[in-house]
Amino acid sequence: MADSIVYLGNIYDADEFERQFNPRLMVEDDGGIYERRNSLSEAARAARTHELGVAYGAGEREVVDIFPAEGPNAPVLVYLHGGYWRMGHARENNYAVRTFADAGAAAFVATYDLCPDVGLGTILDQTKRALAWVHDHAAEYGGDPGNIYLCGHSAGAHLTAMCLADGIPGLPDSAISGACLISGIYDLEPVSNISINDDLKLEEKDLFPLSPLNHPPTMRAPMLIACGTAESEEWQRQSRLYAAVARSGGAVVEELSVEGADHYSIGFDLTEPEKPLPRVLLSMMGLG
Repeated sequence: MADSIVYLGNIYDADEFERQFNPRLMVEDDGGIYERRNSLSEAARAARTHELGVAYGAGEREVVDIFPAEGPNAPVLVYLHGGYWRMGHARENNYAVRTFADAGAAAFVATYDLCPDVGLGTILDQTKRALAWVHDHAAEYGGDPGNIYLCGHSAGAHLTAMCLADGIPGLPDSAISGACLISGIYDLEPVSNISINDDLKLEEKDLFPLSPLNHPPTMRAPMLIACGTAESEEWQRQSRLYAAVARSGGAVVEELSVEGADHYSIGFDLTEPEKPLPRVLLSMMGLG
């Protein structure tokens, strides 16, 4: 990494640049985050009928966890987890969809392979195949295949944005009714200059084609773009920049700045229906 880094007009030393783009460094005590995710996910599974590890592809991690709707033609929510494309599994993130399943949605949580075992392009391809699978099988779990909502956190928000830009083979654009992008990273240039890239192994040739800031959404589904006020200044700017790019492409965008939320607590907000983030998403889905 360089000693001094210039990014979009701001100059940082290497340590501060790492802090700006490495969310772990913005939270003083993250020791309980993963335990809380697991506990809340266990509670979600205990409370609702579910199917775990349903294959959408041949790979070991090409699976979705499913919380079926109780009746037919329910709106469908597909959640894409974060972890900077190098951590995470659907099982640890079941908590994120319970609010929506409780409200009547058919909910799916997708898993994908991780860096450095695969590259980011492979993960994006897996995500698209997972979404196409959900479209093809949603009705089996009480979902309406023509009424799908995407929700991604952090790296999952990046994947959501890229799917909205590129389109999804086997899934008509009209099937995506809305999208919620939470605390996303939308430009890979800064990521290539921090320690995370030791695992991601991004090269110069990867940055433009895999950065949503360069690719406005082609789908016209309404979008909610959220970020927490306790996230770093540059991380918050990522959401503002992407919102502007999305609007430039003709998307209808609502921005939500969640007061006091850091990169991790904003995800836990999804478990509390009265919080602003889930409340807006439930309304978008016609469940609020």
